[in-house]
Amino acid sequence: MSKVAADPNEMQELDEFTNDYDPTIEENYRKHITVDNSNTTVNIIDTAGQHEYTALRDQHLKDGKGFLLVFACNDRATWEEIKQLRDQILKLKDTKRVPLVVCGNKCDLPEEQLEVDDNAVTSFCSTSKIPYLKTSAKENINVTESFHTLVRECRRYFPVGGDLNNSGGGGGRGGQGGRGAGSKKKTGFKCAIL
Repeated sequence: MSKVAADPNEMQELDEFTNDYDPTIEENYRKHITVDNSNTTVNIIDTAGQHEYTALRDQHLKDGKGFLLVFACNDRATWEEIKQLRDQILKLKDTKRVPLVVCGNKCDLPEEQLEVDDNAVTSFCSTSKIPYLKTSAKENINVTESFHTLVRECRRYFPVGGDLNNSGGGGGRGGQGGRGAGSKKKTGFKCAIL
């Protein structure tokens, strides 16, 4: 995998899975996607939730426009961190609603390896009005759909003519303004994956 590029134009698009675990401090990717017939450029910041870099993570939480919160279905502690992270995002952004999507990754594992109660996650997300998807990076289950869902959430918060740079709360920062689902104009925003 590529590390952070000093020049944002050097960010790479990657669609690959590796079995090797390589903890990241921060990795940036740019991806052009079409969601509901509308082109979008998504700038993705993968923070991997590293605790030793909380100042850097907090800055991304403040600047982000939308957040993909990913926990491992086989690690209960990661689910507990997601709940705390959601609260931290809302506090840092001083708002009650931010475009969020929760992903339970490694859903392809055998049931005896799963540590997180899916009913508890579903209940939490339903009560909080956060979309929840079960994903598997390894088996490519709902990976693309998770990003599309986050783009849709950001569009709800930043409707036609909305400013993705200055509105408090959602999927990343830096963009040309939100567009409606039928628009062919390019939009862009940063999506933080935590």
